[in-house]
Amino acid sequence: MSDVSEIYKRLQIFERPQCLLETDKDGFLTIVKETAEEMEQITSPVNVVAIAGLYRTGKSYLMNRLAGETAGFALGSSIQSKTKGIWAWCRAHPTQRGQVLLLLDTEGLGDAEKGSQDHDNRIFIIATLLSSTLVYNMMTAFNQDAIEKLTYPF
Repeated sequence: MSDVSEIYKRLQIFERPQCLLETDKDGFLTIVKETAEEMEQITSPVNVVAIAGLYRTGKSYLMNRLAGETAGFALGSSIQSKTKGIWAWCRAHPTQRGQVLLLLDTEGLGDAEKGSQDHDNRIFIIATLLSSTLVYNMMTAFNQDAIEKLTYPF
């Protein structure tokens, strides 16, 4: 099997994160055509890891670490969240030769400035449906409240 980093090096989504879903002027999530077209060119097996959780809890930082980088997904240095919508970044899978690791970084949930509960639910559901592995990032111990938040959208 050939190294996927050589096959796909011309695709921007392997170079840096790209916006996959953005919020339009009416508040609906829309697919970013250019990113989707790049992803359509991937013919190797893809392992999708998505992360979801409350805003400002280190999701982008963790995804950068999974990518083997210290920068990539935008990191904030204030209480303002940085990620809007869902961002995608493809990397050669670190342990499965010939496979692609697709990292999906989601907009933080619970940010009153950015959206409603419905918007948060859409982000969470889309990330869940697209992923083969979902990371639910939280700052506290897993408890009944966390379980209710996970089951509410469904």
